[in-house]
Amino acid sequence: MNYENAGDVLPEQLLKEIKKYAAGKLLYIPLDNEKKAWGEVSGYRHFLVRRNQFILNKFVHGIGIRELATEFHLSEETIKRIVYSRKDTNKLDYHPTSKSAMMYSEAGMLEEWLHTYLLFDRCNKVFSDGLRLMYRYYLGPLIMPLSLFKRSSGPEDHMKWKIHPDVFEDKVKYWMNQIDSQAETPPLIVNFEKGRLELNCNNPLLEALKRSRVNEHPVIIWITDLPDHDRFQEEYAGYQ
Repeated sequence: MNYENAGDVLPEQLLKEIKKYAAGKLLYIPLDNEKKAWGEVSGYRHFLVRRNQFILNKFVHGIGIRELATEFHLSEETIKRIVYSRKDTNKLDYHPTSKSAMMYSEAGMLEEWLHTYLLFDRCNKVFSDGLRLMYRYYLGPLIMPLSLFKRSSGPEDHMKWKIHPDVFEDKVKYWMNQIDSQAETPPLIVNFEKGRLELNCNNPLLEALKRSRVNEHPVIIWITDLPDHDRFQEEYAGYQ
């Protein structure tokens, strides 16, 4: 049987979803009369669960029915069924914490947690939109030693993103108080590219953790290229 490049056959968005389950694999797509239960093999059912969770998260954070219908190309009635349904047992509560991120990850929805966090807790739509421009691999949360990470923002002149000293210190003190009170904290968000780890989010939290003599913390790793993904799996296998 001949095979074709999926990039020449499938719509871009569908191809992105398939890559999450079978990047680099040779797939056989059965005929209709060979199928098992709807969505059982294709993963489309899980895609809908993830999509609906993200819709619900946005609705809970104040995004209206009409706006959601436009964004997800669905009718307003469909959006209402998604956000008001009490029969859907797959729905997860969202919290800006590592524990919540882990629950989403175990349900195969780490990406949905991350975008909810970036949009509504970090108010960083630019970062969220940038991640969604192409397919990414998301790993974690992984408990990793903080000695592996350096800040990329702060008041120092050499920082990639410079922050006013007073603003930075206020944020560090906030997180130190949270740590002292044993409050739940979010994971660090880190990019792995060409063998290098770069902290993208929660730099004041990293500083607070180090000042509080915390040695390790949950981390979400995002990766763009498959070779980098494989390299991370090899070099940091002990943290997975």
